Amino acid sequence: MRILLAMGLALSMYYIFCLIFFNVTPEITGYHILYTTNFPDLFAIPAFIVYLIVTITPLFVSSIKRTHLMAILMFISCLITALFFTQYLISVWCFFAALISGVIFWILRDSKKAFNFNKLSLLKIRSDINFKS
Repeated sequence: MRILLAMGLALSMYYIFCLIFFNVTPEITGYHILYTTNFPDLFAIPAFIVYLIVTITPLFVSSIKRTHLMAILMFISCLITALFFTQYLISVWCFFAALISGVIFWILRDSKKAFNFNKLSLLKIRSDINFKS
């Protein structure tokens, strides 16, 4: 997970750099949002691959039940978007992500039922004791 974190941080720095020094122009075409950028072409595909790795892989290895389902849905939606909406990849995949966010609600609702709130109370009591010492 630390490797994925480092990759994600590096990718974030790259995208921050690109957003500061290059243009992004959104426009509505074909009932979609088209983002035109002049980011370096050399890094476009590798950056996208790293993005996929750091956003989807943690869901496959998470100890939280059913996150693997969300990972599969994200991967399939990305694949569909890349095949059929290549030009509008960013906006269409974000649309799919909005739909998939319902799965997040389902996962959190079920994990809340399984979560033992008594453990949380014990942690709070222990931290209060340690803080007072």
